Amino acid sequence: MSNRGEINEGTSRPATTLESEMTRPKKAKISFNLSCQLLMTCLLLGASKVSSAAEKEHLLHPEDNLQRDSPLPLYKGTWEIIQENWVFLTIFLGAILLCSIILWLRKKMTGANSKEAEEKLERDPYEEALEALEALEAKRKGMKAKPFTFRLSEVLRVYVQRRFELPAMELTGEEFIREAAEHDFFRNHYDDLLREFIDRSDMVKYSRESIDGEGLILLMNSAKHFVRDTHRRLEKKLAEEAASLSAKAK
Repeated sequence: MSNRGEINEGTSRPATTLESEMTRPKKAKISFNLSCQLLMTCLLLGASKVSSAAEKEHLLHPEDNLQRDSPLPLYKGTWEIIQENWVFLTIFLGAILLCSIILWLRKKMTGANSKEAEEKLERDPYEEALEALEALEAKRKGMKAKPFTFRLSEVLRVYVQRRFELPAMELTGEEFIREAAEHDFFRNHYDDLLREFIDRSDMVKYSRESIDGEGLILLMNSAKHFVRDTHRRLEKKLAEEAASLSAKAK
């Protein structure tokens, strides 16, 4: 038994020695890795300290690394201001000019219209109608029958509308005759004259039939007679009314 134990002990010793020899390189490798890690840690700590020192140096002298702007001028010249704002100034001046032109045109048109309206109100319808008829008669030879008749009818209708307050310019021929027949001043005085005048003028204006120079002269004479006779009768009527009022006042 003792011999076997000795044999076992003798055989076990070489196994332990072999195991220790096998683990020795592993320990050396682990030690090397630890040494490398320790060295890297020391290097990183040193680099961080250097960077921290550089930052502290920058904080101690901040004015060395600051970017400085050039100082702005306190005052600018007129030309510099115009150059910087020329678009705005152009639009502003253009708007002022446009508004001034619009106001001037509006004032001019309003003044012209009011002046023309005042002149029309101030002028006597009878005098205006006679003047228009004489001017048209002077142009008769150089005008064709249709435009001559249109203008003659217009003069007569304007006279009736202004003098007797009938909407003659808005009425057709038949409507004009009907309104005139119902008017107190025209009733039983100018029915035939107005009907003949309107029938002839409408025939020339709205049909292909024409009229010779003598026919145009007859239309002109009818218009003149109507204007003059209505004015005479109207003046006579107004004089009689004035005399009647004065007699009643006495």
